[in-house]
Amino acid sequence: MKTILFPTDFSENAFNAIKYGLALYKHESCEFLLLNAYDVNNYVEGSPFEAKPIDSHLEEAKKQSQKKLQDLKNKVEAQNGNAHHSFEIISKNYALTDAINEQINKKAIEVIIIGTQGSTTKYELDYGSNTIAILENIKNCPILAVPRNERFSGLKEIVLANGYKTHFEAMDFNYLKKLSKSNNAPIRVLHISETGGLNQTQEEKKEALKSYINDCETSFHMLEHVTVPVGIYCFSESRNSDLICFVNKKYTFIEKLFFKPLYKNLGNYAKIPVLVLHRTRDD
Repeated sequence: MKTILFPTDFSENAFNAIKYGLALYKHESCEFLLLNAYDVNNYVEGSPFEAKPIDSHLEEAKKQSQKKLQDLKNKVEAQNGNAHHSFEIISKNYALTDAINEQINKKAIEVIIIGTQGSTTKYELDYGSNTIAILENIKNCPILAVPRNERFSGLKEIVLANGYKTHFEAMDFNYLKKLSKSNNAPIRVLHISETGGLNQTQEEKKEALKSYINDCETSFHMLEHVTVPVGIYCFSESRNSDLICFVNKKYTFIEKLFFKPLYKNLGNYAKIPVLVLHRTRDD
């Protein structure tokens, strides 16, 4: 049985992500965790920097969180009606990423599915502060970000964006391969070259990637002389692709000063669900 984590703030965006996830795993036995992380006057459990609120205030916040979670569970179960799906509610007076990491450490989480705002002009608005916090701070579990108005209608094609610059391991692509096989969705590997062509090192990494995903249906594509986010968006839109995937790398402090992680650029074009995988090693 797979375990899927849905962080929720009880917004429509979060609920849409839940519906997407239930449809994605319609034919599989799953335990779905509905997680709400809350604070009271910016206080979270164990915080050394904020004064602890009155116990009655904390108890009331916990009660409200649990009630909303139970209402959400009842709503989801009524709409879902899948005998192969079960639900657990989890309420935590933690920072959101701490609450998520606690669940990852307790259980073998298959994927975290979160909602995004949809297409605007700034990635902070597209993805929202909670989504950005998860993308930046959760490093050991796949993350699927679902735009606000996206409805699951099957995975017919997955775009894997790759620059052939980073060393990856075969296991980095395990979750992607599961999605590809279970949905009969070909993987279209897309390389964007702003200057044109591949160097020898990139050619070698491309061949390595081929060997990692050769048990899935794949094809390799290149766009030249276009920026990376625009190239990915145009390629995906023109083909009506269902999912954009990339493997996030660990950024050093210097890199963070000069380069935005790809998901921040993609936020400007957030109409297609984005799957963020993580390297199993950071060397």
